[in-house]
Amino acid sequence: MSDGWVPPCYPKEEDDDLIAYEERMNARKKATLVKRHLCMKETMAFTCFWCRASEEEPQLHQLRKREFAQKSEYSMLAYAMGEGEYSGEGDDRSYFAIVFYEPSKKSKVERAFKSTGLELGDYEQVVVDPDSKMEQEEKFMYAHGAGEVGEVILGEFEYQVVRKGSPEYDDPWGPSHPEGRS
Repeated sequence: MSDGWVPPCYPKEEDDDLIAYEERMNARKKATLVKRHLCMKETMAFTCFWCRASEEEPQLHQLRKREFAQKSEYSMLAYAMGEGEYSGEGDDRSYFAIVFYEPSKKSKVERAFKSTGLELGDYEQVVVDPDSKMEQEEKFMYAHGAGEVGEVILGEFEYQVVRKGSPEYDDPWGPSHPEGRS
C-alpha cells in the first residue's frame, strides 16, 4: 500500500503543459510505410548512347538532397560501405541505403530513382512493421504521418560487408577495421 509520497521531481497532476504535451504525442499518426534496401554509388559512370562519351552521373548526390526527396515523397537512411570487395575509395565508394515511402507514392518514388539511373523496382519492397521499435523507422513513420517527408539521414558509421563463415562474420563483436581503427 502506498502512503502517497512521490519524489519532488515528479510532475504534479495540475501540470497542464505536460498533460497537453502527452496528449499531442498520443494523438500523432503513424503512416503505413514500405522500404527497400539497395546499394548505390556516389556517382555512376555511364556511356552516352549517341556520342559514346563517358560521363559521371551523380546518384546518391542527387538522392540525398532534401528538396529532391521532399518533391519525390520518400525518406532515406544511407550508410557508407567500408572499403573492400563491394566498395572502393572516393567516387568509387558504395552506399547501403534503405528507402522509406508510402505505398500510394510508389510510382513517384520509382520515377525519381530512375531519373538518377537506379531502377528501384529491381529491389524487394518490404512493409515496415507499424510496431517497430527501431528509432529511424519510428521517426519516418511519424514524420510521414504528419506530412513531413523528405528526410535523408547519412549514417555516421561504415557498413562493413563480410562473407559468411569468415572470422569477421563469426566474431560476436562484429568485424574490425583491417588497420585496427574502430
